[in-house]
Amino acid sequence: MKIRKATEKDVTGIAYVHINSWQSTYKGILPNQYLASLNLETRKKNWLRNLKMLHNATYVAENGEGQIIGFVAGGPEQTNDHHIQGEVYAIYLLKEYQRQGIGRKMIKTVVDELIDKEHKNLIIWALKDNPSCGFYKALGGHVIAEKTVKMAGIELIEVGYGWDDIHEILLYL
Repeated sequence: MKIRKATEKDVTGIAYVHINSWQSTYKGILPNQYLASLNLETRKKNWLRNLKMLHNATYVAENGEGQIIGFVAGGPEQTNDHHIQGEVYAIYLLKEYQRQGIGRKMIKTVVDELIDKEHKNLIIWALKDNPSCGFYKALGGHVIAEKTVKMAGIELIEVGYGWDDIHEILLYL
């Protein structure tokens, strides 16, 4: 397994992981019809745009055959909360590769870059019903914020897991 900086050539693999992960993680949380309608071409366009953003730190995880099996993205906090500087925007890993320590390695990679860019603290937003919330708790994250979001035509609760000192998360990695 290898983690490396994402390039524009990776958009198909990233989009595939994104869709596949949503379909497995959010089953029972988001409507099945919505999950089935996720479109690879649309996700590829979104990720091509994301990778061109200067502040975006995106990494992919590859298996031994060089296939993208996960990705993580982070950068400056996106809601203009003056108390929080860094944010992990997304972390997704194909279901068959979860619980093998790869997610921790991906988080470490993006957090190291956020530290290099002098972000002092960190937030990761997740749907409250996301079964992966335990992962953020296991990394020392505490719920510091909550908000309602509309997704797939329904209202859901997102929780923000925070670290007052970004270096704290490294203790769990």
